[in-house]
Amino acid sequence: MNDPTITHVSGGRVGLAATFAAVRALAATFDLAAEQLREWAGLGVRTTTDPALVLSAPLSPVTYGLAEATVLAATTGPDGVLAASLAWERDAVLVREAVALLEAGDERVRSWLLRLDDALVEHAFGLTDPPRHAGLAALAYGSDGHPVVHRTGVPVPGSGSQPGDLGELVGHLQHVAALSVGPDSPHNGTIEVQTLDGGTDRARHIVYLPGTDDMTTLPWTQDDDVRDLGTDLRTMGGEHNSYQEGVLRAMAEAGVGPRDPVLLVGHSLGGMTAAAILAQGSRFHVTHVVTAGSPTAQVPGFPAGSHVLSLEHEGDVVPLTDGAPNPASVEQVTVTFRDEGGADGIVGDHDYWHYVNGAAAADASADPAVAEQLRSLQQQGFLAGHGAPPATVTSQVFTVARAP
Repeated sequence: MNDPTITHVSGGRVGLAATFAAVRALAATFDLAAEQLREWAGLGVRTTTDPALVLSAPLSPVTYGLAEATVLAATTGPDGVLAASLAWERDAVLVREAVALLEAGDERVRSWLLRLDDALVEHAFGLTDPPRHAGLAALAYGSDGHPVVHRTGVPVPGSGSQPGDLGELVGHLQHVAALSVGPDSPHNGTIEVQTLDGGTDRARHIVYLPGTDDMTTLPWTQDDDVRDLGTDLRTMGGEHNSYQEGVLRAMAEAGVGPRDPVLLVGHSLGGMTAAAILAQGSRFHVTHVVTAGSPTAQVPGFPAGSHVLSLEHEGDVVPLTDGAPNPASVEQVTVTFRDEGGADGIVGDHDYWHYVNGAAAADASADPAVAEQLRSLQQQGFLAGHGAPPATVTSQVFTVARAP
């Protein structure tokens, strides 16, 4: 078996989008410098017309003339600050034009990638513009009802321990998902809320959101399983749904405060739901999202300052079902990896086993965009990291179901 290999990283605070933003900020600094230089040039004119200086001219004409010539040369002369201000303004214009040209080239590349993804999805599923088609298909399922949230005492292995790294985080999500053993499992819809250092000013929470429990649900067979094909379609179409609202209700019941930092981690539908909650906003302070095998390009964007780390396994068609590559935004880093061995095929390539391995590869990555995401997760206290004191962890497990 070969070790998992990261094949591509896009986005992040050291990616192209961040670079473009930083260069635009530099152009703005050039403009400010030019404005300051123009003010100094005006000061030179005011100085030469100052009454005290003008009255000194008859007393010492030579000295007055020398002073006037020196001030004018320093301010409005060919090498003075006024000429320098024009140079700074010119540089600001050139910098902005260069960024515009680079962005235009980047957009052309993105448009070709969009066509490629569209072709792949159309070949695999016979669809173009998957989010729109998903929204239309969801109409066939009728009302999504409302969520019913129950606290449960079902144990989750490792629930009392803080994840040390990304691999352990995704591995624990796998434990939560393993409670659902089939479409008719009594533990379908199970999620977990881990609270770290509860009752202190360092309280923060990790919410684990597994993916679809039943992919075979048809409009006339829809039941109380909230993580079904209908919810997949509604989420892809950008609609609020019972699973999403049930997650928020469970967080409220778990005592998550409105200012407590929250990390949402999800696989497949769970990751789509996590991304939707962050993008659409909620009554909670979601700062970080980690997705595994989740289509997220249908999300219009994430709040400034947030962190989204998306893992995508090569060969897994599920992340392709949004019909577009994830945008290389400052907030979102997408890590594409190849993992040999284990299960394969449409279902196998989407398996948690691959994503746990991919998370471990990200932990070992030296890529600066990946490192920044992991460092943020550690600094916020979601991941233990190295040398940090262990957090006190409590776990609350809930099931989310659909009621008419």
